[in-house]
Amino acid sequence: MYSNRVPVLIVAVLVLLAGCAGGADVAPAAQTDDTDGIDDTGESTGGSAVDGSTDGDDFELNDPERLLRDAGSFTVSWSYTGVDADGVETAVTREFAADLETERSHTRTTSTTDGQPDSGAVEQFVADGVTYVRVGDGDEATYTSYEGSTEVLATAIALSQARAYGADDDLTFAGTETFDGASVERYELSAANEALILAGSAAAQGEPGTLEVTSFEYVVLVDGDGLSRHESWAFSGRMDDGTEVSGSWEYSLTGVGSTTVDEPAWLGEARA
Repeated sequence: MYSNRVPVLIVAVLVLLAGCAGGADVAPAAQTDDTDGIDDTGESTGGSAVDGSTDGDDFELNDPERLLRDAGSFTVSWSYTGVDADGVETAVTREFAADLETERSHTRTTSTTDGQPDSGAVEQFVADGVTYVRVGDGDEATYTSYEGSTEVLATAIALSQARAYGADDDLTFAGTETFDGASVERYELSAANEALILAGSAAAQGEPGTLEVTSFEYVVLVDGDGLSRHESWAFSGRMDDGTEVSGSWEYSLTGVGSTTVDEPAWLGEARA
């Protein structure tokens, strides 16, 4: 049986997909004392799942805000690709680097439909409390800037969906490996029902019972500090009319404690 936390993971994919297309950026924020992961209604807020590092067979995560703040810097990559029942392929990528000590962040978001760019890349660079924005590519690019920014840690934590599971027993230990120079434990989930997939992928539209899931895989890599370093989620299936659909997303957290954020080459144009 699947935990009721599982739909939180999948539905969040759609929410993030919509948000990424808008190109919203983030920057450092003040530390908060709310790290227990529970809001006033008793629902999970994405805070600390458990205390203590991973210990082998049990899937456990520590508070990602505390861990990333202590690290001081990091790079996040996130991507989604799906082929819907009309055969249309949608892809979204988002990459951002954050240096909390210098209070800088740089984000680049792209989206395509059937391999063709939707509206050009969106980049945002935050420094000294100012957000600089570049939309489009080459000579067609436009620029703007404004005072203020939002939380870099909130974005990093939201893009990682492993926290939605907490210590979920459905994720099973599958050994150890190395990722970005860190020793990590691998956890896997290899089955899901049609309602779950339909809830979570723009590629699979319809009602429960209209999709036959032919494959599903979810993998999380957790380092020794209890921080999710890599996640991948993928499914393929067949609608009731025989149409093949698929969807996948991937998240990576790299350069923890070693990321630097340089000024983009276009910053002068944004300041002009």
